[in-house]
Amino acid sequence: MTILSIPSAAGRPRFRRMWGVVAVAVPAIVYIAVILARYDGQPYLRGDCQYYYYTAVSISVDRDLDLANQLPPPMERHSKDLAVDKRGRLVPKHPIWMSLAALPLILVMGAPGALVFNLIQLLALMFLAFAFARRYASDPASAVAVMLTGVTSSLPHYAWNFSPDIFVTMLLMAALVTLPADRRPKLIRHFAAGLLLGIAVVSKYSLFLAIPGIPLLSGRPARRTLPTLAAGFALPVLLWAALNTHFFGSPLITPYDRMASIQENIGQVHSQRSDFDYPLWKGIKNQILDPKRGLLPTTPITILSILGLWTLARRDRLAALYLGGTNLAIFLFFSKYRWWGASHYGSRFLMPLVVLAAVPLAVMIDATVGWLRARRGLKTPAEDRISADPPPVGEESHKET
Repeated sequence: MTILSIPSAAGRPRFRRMWGVVAVAVPAIVYIAVILARYDGQPYLRGDCQYYYYTAVSISVDRDLDLANQLPPPMERHSKDLAVDKRGRLVPKHPIWMSLAALPLILVMGAPGALVFNLIQLLALMFLAFAFARRYASDPASAVAVMLTGVTSSLPHYAWNFSPDIFVTMLLMAALVTLPADRRPKLIRHFAAGLLLGIAVVSKYSLFLAIPGIPLLSGRPARRTLPTLAAGFALPVLLWAALNTHFFGSPLITPYDRMASIQENIGQVHSQRSDFDYPLWKGIKNQILDPKRGLLPTTPITILSILGLWTLARRDRLAALYLGGTNLAIFLFFSKYRWWGASHYGSRFLMPLVVLAAVPLAVMIDATVGWLRARRGLKTPAEDRISADPPPVGEESHKET
C-alpha cells in the first residue's frame, strides 16, 4: 500500500543524524539526572527486577538456574516470585532473556551493570521509536514526539531500574523497525523481525497480542513474508518449550503455572492464570484514572497521542489499524489482571502502548504544523523538499529506515 502524504526518501539522506541524536540525547539527559539523583532513594533492583539479577548471577557463578543459594533471607519474602520445578528446586519464574542480555555488564560491574544495561536499553528504545515514527512523519516531528514521550511519560521513572518491560518493548520496536518499510519481501529482514518478535513474546507472554496484526505491516505476497516471519519466530518459541519441558515436564507448563507459595509450603504452587479475574470495567477505569498508576495522571501524553490515530489512518490505514488494535488489546488484557497496579509509578505493563503511541503523536504534530503553515500561505516541509529535489520519474515514493 502506498503511504500518502509522505515525502520522498530519494531527495534526502536516509537518516537525518541530527534529529536522531536529538531524539535520544534529550531523554538521555533526563534519565542520567534521575540516576544521579538515585530517584526515590530505594534500591534500583526493586520488585521483580532483583530476580532477573539473581538469575544472571546464578548463570555466571553456579552455571545453573537453581536460585536457592542466590536469594537473601528470609525465604518467605520471595513467595510467588519463584517457580518450583519437577524436582522441587527453586528456579526463575521470570523469563531469562534479559538476564542473558545483561550478563556481560553484570560480570564486569556486578549489580551496577544491571543499572547501566537499563540505561542502554532505554536509549535504544528511544532510537528505535524515532526510527519507526519517521516512516510515517517527518524527522523533526518524529524527534519531538519521541522526546515528549520519553520525558513526559512514566518512562523516566524506570531509569532507576532493571526493567523487563523496557526490554520487551525495545524488542518489539526493534522487530517493527526491522520489517521492510516498503513492505516488500526481504527474507533476511523478515526472518530477523520474526526472531525478535519471538524473543519478545517468550520474554513477556502478553506481547503475543502484538502478533495477530503483524501481517498488516509485513507486506505482500503473504505466501513469502509470513512463512519467513514464522520461521524466525519459531526458534525462541522452541527454546522456550524445551526449557519448560526440562523444568516442568511439559512444553505448555510455564514457570507462571508453578509459582512457589513459600509462606504456606514449598510444595504448594500457584498459577498466574487464576489472576485474570479482575472486573473488566473496573480495570479500564483504574488503568486510566488511578492517581498513581493511571494513564491520564501519569502519562497524559499517551492519551493525547492516541487521538492521532485518525490522522495516521489518513496516511497509512494499515499502520493505524495495527497500532490501534495492538494497543487496545494490551490495554484490555491487563484490565482483567488482578495485579494490574503492581508498578511503583505508572503502569509498566502498558509500556508498549506508551511507546507505540509516539507514532500517531508524530503524525499529529506534522499535521498541525502543516495546517499552521497553510494558514500563513507557506509551503509545508514536505513540499519544500519535493520542490527542491523531486524524485526520479517512476520511482515509488516511500520512506525507509
